Amino acid sequence: MSSHGLHRHPYAVIDLEALRHNYRHLQKIAGGNRLIAVVKADAYGHGAVAVARALADADAFAVAAVGEAASLREAGIEQKILVMGGFTTAVELQTCIGLSIDPVIHHRFHLDALRSGGDLNDLDVWVKIDSGMGRLGFNTETTHDVLDFLRKLDTLGNIRLMTHLANADDVTSDFTEAQLARVRALELDGYEWGIANSAGILGWPDTHRLWARTGLALYGADPLSDRRDAQRELRPVMTMKSVVLAVNPHACGDLIGYGNAFICPRDMTIAVVATGYADGYPRHKVDSARVEIKGVICNVVGRVSMDMITVDVSGLQDVNVGDEVTLFGNSPNVAELADCSETIAYEILCNVGAHVRREYIG
Repeated sequence: MSSHGLHRHPYAVIDLEALRHNYRHLQKIAGGNRLIAVVKADAYGHGAVAVARALADADAFAVAAVGEAASLREAGIEQKILVMGGFTTAVELQTCIGLSIDPVIHHRFHLDALRSGGDLNDLDVWVKIDSGMGRLGFNTETTHDVLDFLRKLDTLGNIRLMTHLANADDVTSDFTEAQLARVRALELDGYEWGIANSAGILGWPDTHRLWARTGLALYGADPLSDRRDAQRELRPVMTMKSVVLAVNPHACGDLIGYGNAFICPRDMTIAVVATGYADGYPRHKVDSARVEIKGVICNVVGRVSMDMITVDVSGLQDVNVGDEVTLFGNSPNVAELADCSETIAYEILCNVGAHVRREYIG
């Protein structure tokens, strides 16, 4: 947590009971199979250690880098931990061996390192197959050779397989079916597979194998493009809040904020709210950005500043300095803010979580 977040008005409320609800709900949708909670990037800004401790019954966790996994082990997290980026040095491989961390194997470098790594101490690994993402993974033509090589390593533990869905958020696309067809063609059903991500869990039942992993949906944001999170029973885990700094009357024609970006179309009351891009609130926005004050949704007007936004509260009575403002949570939700900022919920959650203080409930 950055030091300035301790001394600023905006803060994030992290609802751990909502987190546990989402985990159980997604596990049920995935057919009751084993569910990996993705806690990379400090649990998408929610706090990786706090999230992992709250999910005491989670089947496994996943992170991007070995250092993230080691931090969880140091905090006392005992469940299986996957490193989806794999190890990058021989030292990191030894860390995986020593701390029982499962690396994802996706490159020839990993095979060479395992062969020369000495006693692997029954290290479990996940072999990543590139079924169409075009990012990490062995191509399907070399998969069997890779598995033959790994099976000959006497001190290696379990070998599991995984792939990454590139377009599962679009339930109308046929690309996910094409990826599944490539997986089926390998005829490797004797292995434990992990295919489904959050979008796969919610939108593609055929991706449900023994293992699934959830990131964005775990934190209550809908990963599918049709955005029906309420119907999917997901609960937002992070609610970002702040306070009103000032309430000022403005006449028709008055200019608001940097660049004179907003001209009052009528007499208006404008509240200045203590948040901005220094707190991870997105600077780029269109005029549809909204916040909640006194249970009423209000429009953000003018440009987002480093420490302040300006909000039209003309329709409200008795808005005062110090009143609470919900920047996103139940309403408006993070997906709405992402849409009007022309970004994705992942980025907003990570950015906010890196800048503001967190308060945990549940």
